[in-house]
Amino acid sequence: MKLFSQISLVFLLCSFVGALPAPIDVKNVAVLYNSASPESLALAKDYQQSRAIPEDNMIGLEMPIVEEIDRATYRAKIELPLRNEFDKRSWWKRSKIQEGLVIAGENQIQVIVCMRGVPLKISRVVASATPVKPSEAVPAANPVAAANEASVDSELAILSFEGHELNGPSKNQYFESKLGFAEARMPFLMLVGRIDGPSFAICHRMIADAIAAEKNGLWGRAYFDLANFYPEGDAWIRSAAIKTQDAGFPTVINPWKEVYAKNYPMNDAAIYFGWYEGNACGPFVNPNFHFRKGAVAVHLHSFSAATVQSETANWCGPLLVRGACATLGNVYEPYLSMTHHFDEFQQHLLDGFSLIEAAYASIPVVSWQAVVLGDPLYRPLLRLDGSGEKLTEDRAYRALRVARLLNADDDAKYLAEIERVGREKKNPTFLESLGLIYLMRKQEAKANSYFSQAKLFFTEPSDRLRIDLYVIGIDRDAGRREMAVTGLRAAETLYSAIPEVEAVRSLIAIMDPPPPPPVQPGK
Repeated sequence: MKLFSQISLVFLLCSFVGALPAPIDVKNVAVLYNSASPESLALAKDYQQSRAIPEDNMIGLEMPIVEEIDRATYRAKIELPLRNEFDKRSWWKRSKIQEGLVIAGENQIQVIVCMRGVPLKISRVVASATPVKPSEAVPAANPVAAANEASVDSELAILSFEGHELNGPSKNQYFESKLGFAEARMPFLMLVGRIDGPSFAICHRMIADAIAAEKNGLWGRAYFDLANFYPEGDAWIRSAAIKTQDAGFPTVINPWKEVYAKNYPMNDAAIYFGWYEGNACGPFVNPNFHFRKGAVAVHLHSFSAATVQSETANWCGPLLVRGACATLGNVYEPYLSMTHHFDEFQQHLLDGFSLIEAAYASIPVVSWQAVVLGDPLYRPLLRLDGSGEKLTEDRAYRALRVARLLNADDDAKYLAEIERVGREKKNPTFLESLGLIYLMRKQEAKANSYFSQAKLFFTEPSDRLRIDLYVIGIDRDAGRREMAVTGLRAAETLYSAIPEVEAVRSLIAIMDPPPPPPVQPGK
């Protein structure tokens, strides 16, 4: 009877979830590695075997073992040899179109996966006589019209185009598509991602984590960091946060101009979106911090992927070092409107799309600055229907998702169910999640009440500190500065033994800085 109930529940939950997009067929995936690097070949074999990609779809090219190359090297070592491989293997059929371009009208390959060892970016060529791309790509007045620097991956997305101009980005026809890439039927475009990072060991871990997370599901808390910098970017992040909370994830928003404070207690982080610092900071400098297996973590910055092989510089490498399985970045200045739109990206992940489909469906241009790091075929939120192998550490997060699904059309019942389970089971994750829902809805008194209850049942000091920081944040938002500072001073004493106390001290420095030293006469 118990087994029947479990099976019935799975079918019931599946009925609440729309049909998932068809996965990309592995026979349509090519794996590109650097034949001059034995480690790159080994990584390619690991990935090919992990995803059961046909061995005939492996491509080794001898390339410089550097991240940055010039345009001439890109053409000689990557673009032309790779086109020749496509021709030789009869992977595509190309023909000349009216505009004089040669493009693919048929293409067996939909996804190219670059391995660590394949160069990352192409430097700018200054040539005043170089013509610009067609006007539909970028308005003529746009300052990027003369830019010809790009990520290798984004340039490879239009590998089938021959005779196109280099300057400025090109329009991405897959942007905002609601179809799986196979259904979209765009043989002229390929989705290109890479498995790259600070070490080959990290790259192998990224492959294994993606496979494991697809079996178990990606569960945990979601953290979003607004910057109050450009309204457009903040709107993307806020929208992504709302979508994530509505899916049943406990969702934390940092609403202030400062990023999450140093060593902020970002426990059980499965999802992270933020901006706009140049290098990894905040929770990510805490040596104890580690993302949940399979985590998707992205920080928007113009040069977040200027290098992806450093453990400390920029953002992509440091996030991967801290356990992230997938991230996005930019190799050179992309300009905000031509970066990944986080709300579109997150919605596609929630809808069950692969990492690479979500990434390309959320960016309006190709032949530009973006890179997608992680297994491109990885579907992080594949198990939102409640299926998959169940782990003890995921139980509370899975249960929150089930409550959301079972009460999808009745908000009051959903909130009542979270409250009932939270109180009866003394479940702090449920009570914290309820407080976060009311906080996002600007019902601070209710949020405070549930935060106080959650704190009673948390046993880890860092979890209790996070709850205290929510309450202090409510006082700060309401203009109750003295109450907020008093709370911070108390927290500094109470949590002095854990590294996360640095978050409290950082906030004290912002909200109650020491007075400047007295001016000395004559100086």
